[in-house]
Amino acid sequence: MMWLTWRQSRTQILVAFGALAALAVIALLTGANLAHLYNTTIATCTAHNDCGTAQAAFLQNDTDLQTALGVLLIVVPGIVGVFWGAPLIARELETGTYRLAWTQSVTRTRWFAVKVGLVGLASVAVTGLLSLMVTWWSVPLDRVTMNPFGSFDERDVVPVAYAAFAFVLGVTMGVLIRRAVPAMAATAFAFAGARLAVFLWVRPNLNAPLHLTVPDTLLSGRVSTGALNPRDWITSTETINAAGRVIGENGLVGNGLSVGNGPHGVTIAGVGSCPNITLPPPTGLAGPSPAGHILAQKCLNQLGVRDLLNYQPAGRYWTFQWHELTIFIVLALLLVGICFWWVHRRLA
Repeated sequence: MMWLTWRQSRTQILVAFGALAALAVIALLTGANLAHLYNTTIATCTAHNDCGTAQAAFLQNDTDLQTALGVLLIVVPGIVGVFWGAPLIARELETGTYRLAWTQSVTRTRWFAVKVGLVGLASVAVTGLLSLMVTWWSVPLDRVTMNPFGSFDERDVVPVAYAAFAFVLGVTMGVLIRRAVPAMAATAFAFAGARLAVFLWVRPNLNAPLHLTVPDTLLSGRVSTGALNPRDWITSTETINAAGRVIGENGLVGNGLSVGNGPHGVTIAGVGSCPNITLPPPTGLAGPSPAGHILAQKCLNQLGVRDLLNYQPAGRYWTFQWHELTIFIVLALLLVGICFWWVHRRLA
């Protein structure tokens, strides 16, 4: 049974490992150059006081390869599920060839376990090696961007969990639907939906966020991050008033920030007035003068308008990695159990 399964799947497995080997050569050559550039420019830029320029120039290296490697780690788990997992059992059920194996003293359980085990391990190995390669290659870039959560799905151990889940999800769809093409389509939609749900609703709530209150600095064109580590993950920003009530998001009050002179001095719509502050007239079509911006900011501060940052510290990165790995591995194991039961009890 093992030999038969290998012969059925060897082409796709060998092609995948061949492509991985070719990519490894490219990554090795370009990665060594990136590491050299980092050590000769970024690591010494503080001595020349030009780190901003040096970092911007460094990040322009191999931009096409950066994009390609990131996209690969996003789509490879889905490809594994759609093209390796979904047809694996569905094609045999659709054509009826599974009955031949069952008449050759091969039990249903062994037939299913060998097929899923061999191809599943190959898919996890391919994704794991790809993730290891990309993570190593990206180390100099990640040190500069300092945004580990921004590339969370493309690094370390979680891509392995995505591949395992996608593969078993595809197998499950194939077992239930019994037709290869519909199972492939269902796998693609289900996997994309699961990943999106985890990204939007599960991951931000895996650990209770920490909170930091900073002054509202909308008039300077950005929301202040206060004393946060640049590697921290800001999950949301709420604008609050002096009483702590939420009055907006991302430095905005309601749908915007409306500031103007009223009968009681500067008035900020939705917040209040500052009787002791009066804005100078606007300077033509350019809007409020620089002095007007400063006075409006002074009023914001006087009224106690602040931004409440909800964030996950960078030190929790690996906690999130292991938690998300656990979620997808547990889901994969549950699906495997469903498939075993379905094949053993329901397939005629």
